[in-house]
Amino acid sequence: MVKSMSTDWEAQLRQIGRAQFRTAKQFRSWLGRLDMAQPATRRSRNPAVGDPAPGDLPGAWQSHSLGLAPLPGELVPQLSYRLYIPSRAKGALPVVVMLHGCHQTPEDLAAGTGMNALAEREGFIVVYPQQPLRRSVHRCWQWFDLAAEEGGREAQAVAMLIDELAGRPDVRPDEIYLAGLSAGAAMAAVVALRYPQKVAAVGLHSGVVIGAADSPRAGLKAMQHGSTAEPAWLLDAAGVSPGGPEMPAIVVHGMADDAVHPVNGRQLARQFLAYNRLDDRLGTAAANDAPPVPDGDFREARFGRWNRDLVRLVEVAGLGHAWSGGDGKIRYHSETGPNASELMWQFFRQHRRAAA
Repeated sequence: MVKSMSTDWEAQLRQIGRAQFRTAKQFRSWLGRLDMAQPATRRSRNPAVGDPAPGDLPGAWQSHSLGLAPLPGELVPQLSYRLYIPSRAKGALPVVVMLHGCHQTPEDLAAGTGMNALAEREGFIVVYPQQPLRRSVHRCWQWFDLAAEEGGREAQAVAMLIDELAGRPDVRPDEIYLAGLSAGAAMAAVVALRYPQKVAAVGLHSGVVIGAADSPRAGLKAMQHGSTAEPAWLLDAAGVSPGGPEMPAIVVHGMADDAVHPVNGRQLARQFLAYNRLDDRLGTAAANDAPPVPDGDFREARFGRWNRDLVRLVEVAGLGHAWSGGDGKIRYHSETGPNASELMWQFFRQHRRAAA
């Protein structure tokens, strides 16, 4: 997931010139400082329906796939996903759709975040779409390339999955939430803002400001530095029109993140402030002006109307590029900080999507 914006780099390197090759080489060298080994706890790549859920939970852990209308050159137009249904499910339930980061599978994200265990306790369904290897050898959602045949196609596929879920009899269609980690967070932001009529609220952990990149090279720059442009101006570049249906958002970011600079968390929050037409007080407050926070603690900013939070920014001291309060034995998750899964669920349950 540290390669949040990378696509098939070997294919990319065969197509770019000498100067871009140097940039790509620097990118790989930069990422090489981080341990990119695959998690040791990974299960089968193609588990059968009914496999035990990560953590041996009593609920149902199922495999599904959603057929997509084919585009030119697509060999297998479908989106695979895993689904966790709590054991004591009765009637229709809320749903949380979770988008993994690079080098992750649904099993990794489920085990690291503990979202299935939370769903078992609180009574909601969790869905984990899988970015296929045929689209990215690193399983990265292509948040930076939003053309119709690339990242835009992936955003469309996730939106179609949400429609599919909304039609299930065991799902409350007005309580479908979307969350993501790193590349998955950036893609979740794109989906939520492009299709706000489908999502009740969104949770973004360690994500990148959207609209600031249209290539791997620009994506790397955004990851390292954020954007010098006003976050609100970038919404148009991401294909987003402000002022649509409300889109509540909780943004969580580690203040020690050296893979996706923490400024991205603030800029993502500012994008949702702009979209929801809320005053952007974050834009006038420097992150360094706030009092220091001990490692593991967090500071937050809340924005809303009518005594209801619409945008919440949580910055966790001492946390790197990892899910806050997760299982530290799973890569890209850390025991440092508050439990991000619980923070997101508590935020989600305050919001329902208004009827069309």
